[in-house]
Amino acid sequence: MGYSIHYQFNAGDRPINEIRTILHSLHHHAQLLPFTRVDDNVIELEGKDCVFSSENKKSSLLTLQAINHNFATGESISPTHIIGFETLPRPGCESLAIFLGYYSQYKNWMATGHCKTQFASLPEYGGDANFVFAHTLVVEMLDRVQSLGILENVYDEIGYWQQRDLLCLVERDSVEFLRQNIVQLLPNSSSDFVQKLQQQIDKLNN
Repeated sequence: MGYSIHYQFNAGDRPINEIRTILHSLHHHAQLLPFTRVDDNVIELEGKDCVFSSENKKSSLLTLQAINHNFATGESISPTHIIGFETLPRPGCESLAIFLGYYSQYKNWMATGHCKTQFASLPEYGGDANFVFAHTLVVEMLDRVQSLGILENVYDEIGYWQQRDLLCLVERDSVEFLRQNIVQLLPNSSSDFVQKLQQQIDKLNN
């Protein structure tokens, strides 16, 4: 499957106003990060608009990833309510959907999604530096989800989520090259996220 991060959110049966507050908080955080693109607003869908279909003009990554597959029964279930937004971490990376869907069968607000970051490493998108940005941006968003108490599970195919070691993402002999290119790629090198990333790189040089 390549280098992807898989994640599950679960907010239980919290009131809808609390769900909205959580998603708006996450949207605000995303806007502060150096994503290539973030939806202008939090999107809210109800009823048939939550069902992914080529004929549904409101279908999107949100409605596609919101499909819950019950492998025991073979049934695919769409939520009755979706609140969320999409981001593009970096060029070459898949879009990252941050959302919660209400599933009446489970009486829970949940989400399951994934984001493949591997192709952000292609030379035309910026190489290893762009890939490191993409992957660590996804992890930064999931850290914020965790801080809000709704992160249920994360599986990072390359191991960075578990280890928080940049050597999961780049070879040691590329570290100095990575440090030089990070500054060139980002418009705001003084952001907290970039500063933390540069500190991780500096530790590898010590």
